[in-house]
Amino acid sequence: MQKALPLLNDGASVILTGSTAADNGQEAFGTYAASKAAIRSFARTWSNELKGRGIRVNTVSPGGVETPGLSDIVGGGEALAAVKDHVAATVAKGRIGRPEEVAATVAFLASEQSSYIVGANIYVDGGQNQI
Repeated sequence: MQKALPLLNDGASVILTGSTAADNGQEAFGTYAASKAAIRSFARTWSNELKGRGIRVNTVSPGGVETPGLSDIVGGGEALAAVKDHVAATVAKGRIGRPEEVAATVAFLASEQSSYIVGANIYVDGGQNQI
């Protein structure tokens, strides 16, 4: 942020990437979860620190999303199918997320339509954090 700040116009929108992992205490993800919780704290703190320039800082926290990175982590085939089935069973929408759903949220936060959203964390998780 320190390096980017001089490049940002007044009134800019900064969107950080969090994760639902910051909330759910998943085994073997402690360091990752802590780093994502810290990102949400940065968004709130930087929003306050940058309010004089009208710079908004928000976080998007995706849940399970089907990306090439997910395939790289779990492998393809049966392992990927098992992860997708697990996500489907634990979210209200009953399926894994799509990258374009996260992208649409980021585009919204970057737009003037979200000009009154500051320091927020937006979940894009199919309801995972609600059930």
